[in-house]
Amino acid sequence: MKFTALLIVFLAITFFSQSQHHVVLKNGKKIECVVMSLNNDTLEIYVDMNVMKLPLIEVSSIFFAQQVAYDGGLLAETPEQTIQSGNYSIRYKIRGRKIIKAPVISNATEKKGRVVVRVEVDKYGNVLKAEPGYIGSTTSDKYLFAKAMKAAQDTKFDVYMEGPITTEGLIIIEY
Repeated sequence: MKFTALLIVFLAITFFSQSQHHVVLKNGKKIECVVMSLNNDTLEIYVDMNVMKLPLIEVSSIFFAQQVAYDGGLLAETPEQTIQSGNYSIRYKIRGRKIIKAPVISNATEKKGRVVVRVEVDKYGNVLKAEPGYIGSTTSDKYLFAKAMKAAQDTKFDVYMEGPITTEGLIIIEY
């Protein structure tokens, strides 16, 4: 009897340690778990040996028996790219993405400086967030920050359906 109980515990531990999945929710949260079943539009998963039931409508993706290679975070080693917008060169760093529609850049003042904008881009290429003044900016001028933020929001990236839900990157504008 002890041997049978020990065998069941060993098999359960083996099952839970080797059957890792990743469930990605629509809000971007990633859950490392074991997917057990799908019944009546409810996904049943085990997280740290505890059962959790998720309405399927909240689930964006399920990755079975694999690691999510890239979660969309900002990576220092991402190569810098450049695109022209009128007289301005826009530099950007965002892994696996290309700008397909550059924003119109303007400056109605004589103010100068570099504004680095941290952006978050969805799978469809839309800029969801734009935060000017990131590391590398050489100005803190509110006018240039506002212009750079608007330009970043107007930027359109290529569609990347196989990628993460959102991808973080930088847009660098020299005024």
